[in-house]
Amino acid sequence: MIRCSHVTIVLVFGILLGHAGEVHAQRPTIVRPPQKSPEERYEELKKSPLLAATLEWIVPTVGHDYAGDREAGMLAARVTIAGAVLFIGGALIGFSKCQELPDEPPPGPNCGRAWGVVAITGFLTVPASRIWASVSAWRLANRTNAYYRRSLRLDDADLALSVTPAGQLGLGVSLRF
Repeated sequence: MIRCSHVTIVLVFGILLGHAGEVHAQRPTIVRPPQKSPEERYEELKKSPLLAATLEWIVPTVGHDYAGDREAGMLAARVTIAGAVLFIGGALIGFSKCQELPDEPPPGPNCGRAWGVVAITGFLTVPASRIWASVSAWRLANRTNAYYRRSLRLDDADLALSVTPAGQLGLGVSLRF
């Protein structure tokens, strides 16, 4: 049986061994990472117009998403889908209208012509919408980069050389505050 005095001795020993003097806790020092220059931050944030256009060409809306605005590519994606539907639907319906069936008279020479026009329209719409979307993603990436340059104040002072209507040369300085 454990006696009360044994427990008291163990507790006193534990307190003496566990707290053998004053403890001075050291405050943790927070080391902040070195600040990056605006040029370094811009290099991290900037978007490649070529990559945005290529991504947009391959997968609708992905290039716009990379460039900073996914919703901007939705209209071009819808036009691409509509063109694909027109192409496939026009080709299938036109093909089915021009088949000879046993109980019906043979199709005429103009069978499915209207559906062929629909299919060709759809066929031309798809690459046209992809080109349009790629150019849009390219321009969006450039606008996003210009926004980052302005927000990081990399374009604070500009020198402008202009020609007046009278044919004189003018030098101007623009400052942003």
